[in-house]
Amino acid sequence: MSERCAVITTVTGPGAKLFDLLLTRDPQRRPMLTLCLLAGCIYIGWMAVVWLYLIPHDVIKRSLGLSFLAPLLVPLLVIYPLVRSGLTRRWSDPGLALLQITWASATVVLGYATTPSLRPALLQTLVLIQVFGFTSLRPRTALLSGLGMIGMLLVMLGVMSLHPPPDFDPVSQTLRIVPTCFVLAVLTWQSRNFGRSRERLMQTRKALIEMAAQVQELATRDALTGLFNRLHAQERLELECERAARSGSSFSVALLDLDHFKSINDTLGHQAGDDVLCGFAMHARHILRDTDVIGRWGGEEFVMLLPGTPANQVDAACLNRLRQVLSHACLSELDPELRLSFSAGVAQWRPSDSPESLLHRADTALYEAKHGGRDRTRIAT
Repeated sequence: MSERCAVITTVTGPGAKLFDLLLTRDPQRRPMLTLCLLAGCIYIGWMAVVWLYLIPHDVIKRSLGLSFLAPLLVPLLVIYPLVRSGLTRRWSDPGLALLQITWASATVVLGYATTPSLRPALLQTLVLIQVFGFTSLRPRTALLSGLGMIGMLLVMLGVMSLHPPPDFDPVSQTLRIVPTCFVLAVLTWQSRNFGRSRERLMQTRKALIEMAAQVQELATRDALTGLFNRLHAQERLELECERAARSGSSFSVALLDLDHFKSINDTLGHQAGDDVLCGFAMHARHILRDTDVIGRWGGEEFVMLLPGTPANQVDAACLNRLRQVLSHACLSELDPELRLSFSAGVAQWRPSDSPESLLHRADTALYEAKHGGRDRTRIAT
């Protein structure tokens, strides 16, 4: 029920602690507990009527009045504490709405049968109980609760018509109960439709959330390799520079370029080139730590952000292992014997660095690695 109620009330001031005690700070359970407390207020109201008016004024016998107090106390002593404790959170009806409606309906129908002077008020209470299901019941459950309520009334009418007590006129009571059943049927149908609309809304909301996540994924990921794209890698680099400036820590940037990639495309075709890019990306992700970042910088060039790793330890931390893996990995079925190497330029962040100057130093080191024979790493000075 909690996920179907979007209104969350916030209370501040002296009453906040009491509010949190009654309804918890959990926004998912607050709507359920609010309904429980509203129902509890109705129970307390009827208990006050029985104890302060009906019994003292001999409207009903004391024994009968006391027998009504027990079913009115049960929801207060059982249902609210269960929902408040969180034990029902994973149940299909976490707010126990159907149980509360069924229990209250049975109590009202019993009161109608035994308390003639309260029958008009009890019929109105029965309608009020059905309204409680509008915000909490699923379509099928709303239908069952309404039919159950109508069934209780009709069974009570049938039994008392067959064996009428002195204060029960079957004709007049039929004229009261049948219209009430019609009103309950309309409310039940509307509650069912309301539940359907609520479920459609939730499904639409879920679809929109999933679509937003997909759009976010497309906006930050390279379509071929699944790595971060250049734009997002640039954003992560800027954030890492800001973090290092605040904390005084450092990190290294590595620019990697796949050796002789153009010749792979020219001799084996672009499919083989795509296989190589995807294979490199997969192995690089497995080598790096969770805190490291890798993105496709463009074409066959990749960028790595390595927090807490000095430039002179980047080879030992990941690049040498990546070279070793690639030297044995089959990257394309079009040429199982194809092996891949890469050149790398590494620069360590300095307090005077901007993202642009840091990348420029790494790119200069990469240029030196490529022109120094490839398949090697150079560290920027």
